[in-house]
Order: sequence, then C-alpha cells, then structure tokens
Amino acid sequence: MGQDNSSALALSQVEDFLREQAISKGRLVSLQTGDLLFEANDLSEELYLIKKGRIKVFIRNPTGVPVELAILQEGALIGEMSLFGEATRSASCAAFDQETELFAIPRSLALQLIEENPDSRHALIVLLSERSRNMVRFIHDFSNLTSLVADGNYTGVHALINSSGNPDPAVRSAREAFKLMLSRVQEREAKLQSTVATLSLEIDRQRASQEVESVMNTDLFRNLQSKAINLRNAVKEKTPTKPPQT
Repeated sequence: MGQDNSSALALSQVEDFLREQAISKGRLVSLQTGDLLFEANDLSEELYLIKKGRIKVFIRNPTGVPVELAILQEGALIGEMSLFGEATRSASCAAFDQETELFAIPRSLALQLIEENPDSRHALIVLLSERSRNMVRFIHDFSNLTSLVADGNYTGVHALINSSGNPDPAVRSAREAFKLMLSRVQEREAKLQSTVATLSLEIDRQRASQEVESVMNTDLFRNLQSKAINLRNAVKEKTPTKPPQT
C-alpha cells in the first residue's frame, strides 16, 4: 500500500508541475469538433494540457472503425507517457467539443524543466522505478495470459486481467489491448465453431444420402422393391370394384 501511495503522490507532483509549465511556457492549440490532435503511432514529441473543452481518446479496429477508450476533461494531461520513454502514441486523440483549446509543451523542454526542479526530478525517478516494477510484473502476467489463452481458459484470462487494478497507465493500456485481442480471438473461434458445426451437419447429411443410395443399389433391395410392386398389383386386382351409387 505504501508503494501505491508514494507512486500516486509522485505522479501528482509531476503532473502539477507539468500543468504549471504548460500554462506558463506552452503554445496554444485550438481545435474544432473531430479535429485530430494526433494519431496512434505518431511520434510523441509534445505533452498537452486541456485548457478548454474535451478530448476523445480512441483506437481504430482492423477495419478502421474508431473504438472510443476515454473522454478527457479540462485540466487533463495528454502524452505524459512520453516522459517514460514512449516514443510513439499508443492511441489517437481528437477534439470532442467545439472550440477545444490545449497548451502544448515539447517533450524535451518538459524533461529539461523537470531536471532543473529537484522535487519533480525525484518524483519522476520514483515513477520510473515503479513503472519498471510494473512492467516486470506485467511480463510475468503476460506469460500466464498467453498460457491461459492457449488452453482455452478464457475465464481465467478475464480474471487475471481484471485482478488488482494496476496504477501504471502503460500497464493498464497493455491489459486493455490484451482484452481487445482476446475478444477478437473469441469472436473468430465462435465463427469457426459455427462453421465446423454446419460442415459436420452437411457431412452427416451427405453420408446418410450415400448410405441410402448404396442400400438402394443392392440386389436385395431391388428384389424387395420388385416384390413390393408385384404385391401391390396383386392386391389391386383382387380388390372388388364398388358399383356406382344411384
């Protein structure tokens, strides 16, 4: 619990410092609804502080359709993960409201200002240490997750992903990405199972048809069929015809 508190305090110190610097030294960026701030995989060259309006965070699925992850409010920092070595954006951001405004500060300047401030520098070191521990923990989790997926134990996967929320944003993001990947795996598996079931029914139908056809082509069946026809004809001949009614 002490580690979580110290990490949360350090994060708060760094964020408060960055907010102050963004307001005093940042350039103003103005967006309209739907305008992109940046796309996933763009270089993480700036940090942003929302001055006015809201920002939508999203990713795109394999067909290009946006999947909303979060709506960030006024005062939120965007792109602070670049301070921890994130070279490219992990998601896309766009203006959610009309007349959205943000302060932008270069990542290099933010790091320089933190380096010059002893309290913020110490807080960043605390966060980097905690982030390293979190990533080691997640690597261990990831090996367990892949093993559970290979065994088809999806209940176990969901339980592990949702267990003891991790405060580190990168770890949470990685867990969310794994959860999204799992949902796609389950969707494909369900489609495959449906296809296999349909195919099995078709194979059974064809097999039954072939078996019936093979029986009908035997001499025994032809004999029985011929005797049945003869019997029906004999019965017809012996059945008296009813006189017409007057």
